[in-house]
Amino acid sequence: MSSGLSSDPERHEGQSLSPSGTTQLSSTDCKMPENSIGTYPYQPLQSDRHIRLLLLNPPATSTPQGSPLISATLHQYRLGGGYVLIACDDPTITFVTPPLCPRYKALSYEWGPPPSNLSDSPVVLLDNHPTHVRQNLYNALESIIRNHHHIYGESLLYLWVDAICINQLDDKEKGHQVRLMRDIYMDAEQVIIWLGMGTDYTERVMEIINMEERELRRYAWNSKLTEKEWEGIVDIYCKPTYWTRVWILQEFFLASNYVVLCNNAFVAKANFERGLEILQQNARSYVLRSHSYQQNVAWGSISHWALMLFGDIAVKRVIFLRSARWPGMKTVDKWLDVLYKHKSKATDPRDYVFAVLGISDDGEQITPDYELSTSDVYLVALLTYAASDRIVSDAKDDDSDPDSGPENWAELMGVPEDEASWPIPYQN
Repeated sequence: MSSGLSSDPERHEGQSLSPSGTTQLSSTDCKMPENSIGTYPYQPLQSDRHIRLLLLNPPATSTPQGSPLISATLHQYRLGGGYVLIACDDPTITFVTPPLCPRYKALSYEWGPPPSNLSDSPVVLLDNHPTHVRQNLYNALESIIRNHHHIYGESLLYLWVDAICINQLDDKEKGHQVRLMRDIYMDAEQVIIWLGMGTDYTERVMEIINMEERELRRYAWNSKLTEKEWEGIVDIYCKPTYWTRVWILQEFFLASNYVVLCNNAFVAKANFERGLEILQQNARSYVLRSHSYQQNVAWGSISHWALMLFGDIAVKRVIFLRSARWPGMKTVDKWLDVLYKHKSKATDPRDYVFAVLGISDDGEQITPDYELSTSDVYLVALLTYAASDRIVSDAKDDDSDPDSGPENWAELMGVPEDEASWPIPYQN
């Protein structure tokens, strides 16, 4: 990602591909050959502490379909400031001070499936280079731009987005940037959690969650929540597959502050977590009282949604893990047990290991390397576990959890049985 984008509006999906294979940007833009669309010409990062940030431009034009043209510029900044050693013939010039890293937000979102045809995917302008992105990211960027003024005022919006700020075609860079993600999310001024486009009831549900605590408790306990509102609450807290993503553990765990964004509605961290607590308490009441109203069809429908919210839901587990941080929990093997037990999802099975390194006490013992096979990454995690003192107590524990242990990690990562053998025999 280079520095220097056009100051055009944020053009995400704001470009439609014509049947002839050209990209129609706007009436004032020239048509570009298909082979010039889709790949951004990344420049190497300047140091091992540099990252790229996306500077989103306000929308200025739109496509013939009415979608905003998303335009942004990519800039390199050094995390944490400091100095950079440069090669120079003049012995008096040894270091250069890089630009201070501006305040930025980090996006946490679900990539979603790749398009069956790349030409059908949305396009954004990165430094005037039309670049394909997946639909869910396009929707997120469009929503962020649309709601920027309401959430952040007039400040410039610097954003870190993994799919854009990391050269996804460079496995070495990917591994190195993944190693920095702990610092990236911890240093972010705020993490934006994107839950998708929502439903017809999303905005109303977000209004309810944003109520003052006393008002929300009164509204919920006085049985004023309608069936559709309960359904919308479940859509926010239970339905999004976002909460089952393996990367969410690190991104959510490390966020000092976050805002939940869904289409045009947003909820701050405190309201989101307080709302879940109050609504779960209310859901329990609905479930317990439903036995007294068996003949009431409406009540039965409501209790169905309430039961879903009252259960063991992924968002509650994520919030609990974020707040607990108990001793002994933050090791790679323990996180792998959690991922297996709760059926977390990852498109790339190597991410079951790489995604928890930044929140593991022993994470620095493993270097993210996307040039390794899945089986090799599994064995690296296994050897790290074997080299620790934990193996002794775990191997002798007759009451060990059946949802824990290397065999389950292999199943989680899809490692074939013949490639998942224990590398170091345990001696009793």
